[in-house]
Amino acid sequence: MLLLKRNSLAILCLLFICCQKADLDAEPAEVAETTVQSVAIVGTGLGSMSCPYTVADVMDAALPTDEPVWVIGYVVGTARQSMGNAVFSPETENQSNILLSPDSLCESTDDCIPVELQSEKARSSFSIPTNRAHFRQPLLVKGRPSVYLNRKGLRGVSTGLWLDGFDIASVAPLNWGTIQI
Repeated sequence: MLLLKRNSLAILCLLFICCQKADLDAEPAEVAETTVQSVAIVGTGLGSMSCPYTVADVMDAALPTDEPVWVIGYVVGTARQSMGNAVFSPETENQSNILLSPDSLCESTDDCIPVELQSEKARSSFSIPTNRAHFRQPLLVKGRPSVYLNRKGLRGVSTGLWLDGFDIASVAPLNWGTIQI
């Protein structure tokens, strides 16, 4: 009986250890907040997870494209039905989109891109009302560059990763290195 308990405990410990590892090469099949222990972001401009596009890259890009890309920026607001109705506050109830900016203190729609949160999973993972603690924090998000709210932005968000506390504004992307989550 003692041997059975030891084996059960060993199997339980092995399962626990294995469940905490994440494979960064695998792409999540559905919208979900990606949970990993660390991610190596070595620069910007390729649209990949390790070299995401910036907000400025999306603003300057030739759109639309059917290929989803990774984009990094600060979640600074939301806009109901048009960019003219933008709200730069965590006290909003709009869950249909978020605004990404290169600056966490941004309050100008000229410096933001809209990100459509079409599915219920995207809204629960990334909208401001359900994630108020992440307001003005960086988000690495994957979607299709497209025109949204009459502005270049992202649609079809498929996954993302909150990078709370990480400074993407004052640290050069080549010096970001590995971000511990």
